[in-house]
Amino acid sequence: MKQPEALRLADALEELDAQFSHTGLCGEAAAELRRLHEVNQDLLKALNTILNISLIDNGHWAKTIERETHEAIAKATGGRA
Repeated sequence: MKQPEALRLADALEELDAQFSHTGLCGEAAAELRRLHEVNQDLLKALNTILNISLIDNGHWAKTIERETHEAIAKATGGRA
């Protein structure tokens, strides 16, 4: 499985910091990318749960939730649902 882009960039930032910068800023940026990636994964899991629940109900709100959830998941995953 291909490594997520945020994690690849975090690795690259840490390597740059270790080799050239030594300021710690690249390491901080890498840590923030990793944190945001983890938050994103949690949000995607929640959205998928909401989507699965909305599929049980065929009402107006369920269709709105389904559409918006699909759009958010596609945006967060680069089009992969």
